[in-house]
Amino acid sequence: MLAFAANSILCRLALAQGSIDPGSFTVVRIVSGLVTLVFIHFLVSVLSRDNSKPTTESLGKEEQKRKHESEHLLPRTKPSIIMAIWGGLSLFTYAIGFSYAYVELAAGTGALLLFGAVQMAMIGFHIWQGNGLNRYETIGLTISLLGFVLLMLPSSTTPDLFSALLMILAGVSWAILTLLGKRNSGVAPRVGMTRSFLAATMLTILVAPWLINIDEITPLGLIWAILSGAFASGVGYVIWYFALTKLSVLRASIAQLSVPIIALVAGAMLLGESLSLTVVITSLMILGGIALVFLAKNKQG
Repeated sequence: MLAFAANSILCRLALAQGSIDPGSFTVVRIVSGLVTLVFIHFLVSVLSRDNSKPTTESLGKEEQKRKHESEHLLPRTKPSIIMAIWGGLSLFTYAIGFSYAYVELAAGTGALLLFGAVQMAMIGFHIWQGNGLNRYETIGLTISLLGFVLLMLPSSTTPDLFSALLMILAGVSWAILTLLGKRNSGVAPRVGMTRSFLAATMLTILVAPWLINIDEITPLGLIWAILSGAFASGVGYVIWYFALTKLSVLRASIAQLSVPIIALVAGAMLLGESLSLTVVITSLMILGGIALVFLAKNKQG
């Protein structure tokens, strides 16, 4: 969640202040994320190669094949190729939709549309799987969503329809990327996310001539985009994929409502922005609701 909040702040610094255009920001963000993840992948591979050799030799041929596929950067089986393509499409759609919508929407409006779409998609999938909500989960979810709406509503304005649809599409795409992380349990988190970034980068390169605007790129904007892609996105998303192995879909969904709170607190600390009593109260509502959902799941076992 800290990485997501950092991404929010970096996007605000880059896009809201006009340091770089949305298209160029997206290209740099995705490519720098891939470069970082590939570097991490090969670094981890080199460091773990000698340690894993005895273990690998003790495995049967079928187990060795599965282990190699799960750790290899390029997918080789049809299911893993399909997962990588879907991951790349959802990552690219999220990044491009978010960037272009961000510059047109008020902060509160964008957050409501983005996180609202994420919640609807992920909770809908959770219920579609046959997982109902018990009393505590329903109460916790309701309190968190109500607090989130009250937190963001004061800074919201009537959105432009196209920009609103772009942000909703970004939210749904992010939900899909998250759900793919849940289904990609046979692949190491860093490998799964690197494959998604690889597919997204290939798509980005194809459309880059229509996205990049050299005249609107400043050195500072380039720095924000690289930081967003390399650390807040690349490294942050790998950590998120690892966390997903320990979380249910409902937990993963509602936990993301804490991101605006972290961004507001960080903004107050780093950018000197003020926190009103309303912000504090609504933030406590969100966090209290999240805690209730997590406690409810723990009570179930």
